[in-house]
Amino acid sequence: MKRFALLFLALPATLTGQQPDLSAVADTVFARWNSTHTPGCALGVAREGKVLLTRGYGMADLETGTPITAETIFESGSVAKQFTATAIILLALDGKLSLDDPARKYLPELPEYDRPITIRHLLTHTSGLREWSSLVAAAGWPRGTRAQTQADLLDIVFRQKALNYPVGEYYSYTNSGYALAMTIVERVSGKSFQEFTRERIFRPLGMTHTQWRDDFTRLVPGRAQAYSREDDGWHLNMPFENVVGPGGMLTTVGDWLIWNEALATRKLGAAVVDSLTRRMRLNNGREIEYARGLRVTSYRGVPEISHSGSTAGYSTYLARYPDRGSLSIAVLCNSSSGAAGSYTDQLADWLIGDFPPPAALDTTRADSATFATYLGIYRNTRTHVSLEVAPGGAARFRALPNGWFWLANGTRWHFEVGPTAKPTGIRIAQPDGDTVSYTYVAERFWTPTPEQLRAFEGAYPSDEIGVTFQVKLAGDSLTLSPRAGSVLTLRPTYPDGFTARGGAVWFTRDRGGRITAMHLSESRVWDLVVPRARPGVGDESTGEGRAASQSARQ
Repeated sequence: MKRFALLFLALPATLTGQQPDLSAVADTVFARWNSTHTPGCALGVAREGKVLLTRGYGMADLETGTPITAETIFESGSVAKQFTATAIILLALDGKLSLDDPARKYLPELPEYDRPITIRHLLTHTSGLREWSSLVAAAGWPRGTRAQTQADLLDIVFRQKALNYPVGEYYSYTNSGYALAMTIVERVSGKSFQEFTRERIFRPLGMTHTQWRDDFTRLVPGRAQAYSREDDGWHLNMPFENVVGPGGMLTTVGDWLIWNEALATRKLGAAVVDSLTRRMRLNNGREIEYARGLRVTSYRGVPEISHSGSTAGYSTYLARYPDRGSLSIAVLCNSSSGAAGSYTDQLADWLIGDFPPPAALDTTRADSATFATYLGIYRNTRTHVSLEVAPGGAARFRALPNGWFWLANGTRWHFEVGPTAKPTGIRIAQPDGDTVSYTYVAERFWTPTPEQLRAFEGAYPSDEIGVTFQVKLAGDSLTLSPRAGSVLTLRPTYPDGFTARGGAVWFTRDRGGRITAMHLSESRVWDLVVPRARPGVGDESTGEGRAASQSARQ
């Protein structure tokens, strides 16, 4: 995700008439981590092939008091995806596969969908595949609650009977595609992913500190432990799982600077770099910002090639600015509160300096009276997640001349109204060119009675994630449990719709008003359909016969 919070470090220098050196700027950016009792970050900066600065702040291991240095090994998070993509591209250049090959050619276990998923779709997040970590979380095992393996990941991905959307229609970030890509590398090359990437990428480039965390129990000398801050202090927050490809790279800021320089000088070949940085086009022709493991965008009007990473307690960012002397900034942090992307922005603000002037937006203050006509509850047409437009919301928006509204995060909103001047929906234009639609559903959140909620009680078995959900009434609230010890409270949003942990849960009925299925959805799983099991006894046991028709009318 792109970062919006900016700190313009050139301002103090302008006021004092003195230009701080890079070390002083870095010390300011990472001041909160310059401590012997907190985790921290490592930084690497290079331009035109010359390393300008490498430095560590904070502790790599709070138990042993080991400080972070430029040689400290961190986990990459999703910055690893560009290396997985490179492995695929190298095999393509070897003539062993094509990016346009159907993934099922190498992964026959993958279900056959209406359109074939190609390797290109896997690398550009346009396959429609559901996010594997969201699926295991829905099954009651969020990442970090048990040790997941590559086999576990493949099993749940291969179980999916449906996609989020028709192949190639949308962009939706999913680690599942890169896990499949890693598996393709192993099957086509006949080597382990560790061995192939070491022979073809890391060793030729001199990335001597880089490897994959394919066995989380293996000792890695010099590795930074990852942490999260709790009420009683710092706690370990490590990625205890054997899943690599989407992430799982162990590396240093120095190795990342070597990698960016290799891309700038096309050391692995021009075809590799060209393929990595070529942005994907959807079926409708719209070009998206994502290429192959890289985002090809701009920062304050300056071209930027980058990727962020976040896993367990690690936060990372790697950026290159090809039009500014191939300036590279690598940031690796071992705290979940480390804002690696923001730190990169702050350093780029000072290192680049000559940004083009931003385009001035012709906006005015949003009219509160007009905005009040848009209040209510809306439902995302893709994920069914609810959105509330609440009183006082006008203060967050600026009005544009064409009837649209602008938010500081770069989105533009257009409220649709019907012939009676009542709202019917919202179109939200994203900075990347996508437009997400919402349908107006109610003036306020749904407030069902316990009797109405009892109609949803029952068992909902899912072959796709291998659990049977139990929906039960607990007091005045409806609960959802995929397994013993994992219970979510469902908060009503719109008729037959609820929210839990930021996602949507909604139910569908047959023509007689009988509830037949539950649906689960969030940003990376759009509609997981879970049919309702027939109750073991009559309808009266669940209250469905008494409440179905009443609930359907609400």
